[in-house]
Amino acid sequence: MIPLLLTLLVAETGPPTVIVTGAAGEATAEARVTTIQAAREGGALLLRLTFDRSVHDASTAPDGSPMSGRLRVVLYLDTDDDRRSGFDAGPDDLRTGADQRLELGVLSLGADEEEKRPARALITVTLAALARDGRRHTLWRADDEALPGQLTIQDEWIEIRIPPEHSPVSRHPRLILTAGERSWDGRVSER
Repeated sequence: MIPLLLTLLVAETGPPTVIVTGAAGEATAEARVTTIQAAREGGALLLRLTFDRSVHDASTAPDGSPMSGRLRVVLYLDTDDDRRSGFDAGPDDLRTGADQRLELGVLSLGADEEEKRPARALITVTLAALARDGRRHTLWRADDEALPGQLTIQDEWIEIRIPPEHSPVSRHPRLILTAGERSWDGRVSER
């Protein structure tokens, strides 16, 4: 397991920021998260994920056709801030204790001649409850077309608004970002 490579900063003008270190400079085709901002707003949990490149560039090929797999993020949430409950990934794994798993990705949709729709990339997010053994049960889904108020895309960042009924219950839930074999964790703080 990679040592803790996450820094939490509380900005006076905005929500806490999680800065992912050690991932920059690695040349990959896949877009990478560089920061996560997290705050509570009206009972909902608001997450803003900033990437190392344009989200639109990561989800489309040079010819403009949609591409799956170039934009994928897995974020675990320890909603009760108790590492003894939730997913059991082992004592040295930062994911241990996570109660929920949030996955963001791209779904490539082909052209539909009959409905006169061009091929496009749909950004999707799924929130699932996690069992101790890692089994998942879907709690909530959103995409940038069906629920634009809960999933907002703007050039290099994506904002996810998790509804209050699925938001973490702890005052300072722990967030764990995973990318391959690496993991970073941090906490949602009060503004």
